[in-house]
Amino acid sequence: MIIFVYALALSAPSALTETHQSDIACVATLATLAERQRLGTAPSDMPNVGQSGKRWAGIVGSRITEQSGQPRELVAVAMAEAAKAEFQRPSDPATINKCAMQMSQELATADFSDQPLPKPVTSK
Repeated sequence: MIIFVYALALSAPSALTETHQSDIACVATLATLAERQRLGTAPSDMPNVGQSGKRWAGIVGSRITEQSGQPRELVAVAMAEAAKAEFQRPSDPATINKCAMQMSQELATADFSDQPLPKPVTSK
């Protein structure tokens, strides 16, 4: 019985941390920018985040799901609700740039980790 309770405690979802909530807010910020770019209402000096933002949202969602134990659907709903709320606010260029930089760094890390290892150099 004690082992069952311990196993259940290990698998119980935890609340989203401040970092998770910040990541969700950044995904929402960039999703809003992507939608405004699609509609042609975004400032022209903002980075184009349509395709890369989708990929990054998947990375962030997977990370939050894994770290928190929350169901993927719940994390997706949290992202969608945050994006709806963000779309009602005026764009903040500083926040957009901060989130775009975070996204670029995490995508570069993901690209680097997906690369095959270099072939070993053999001595002659």
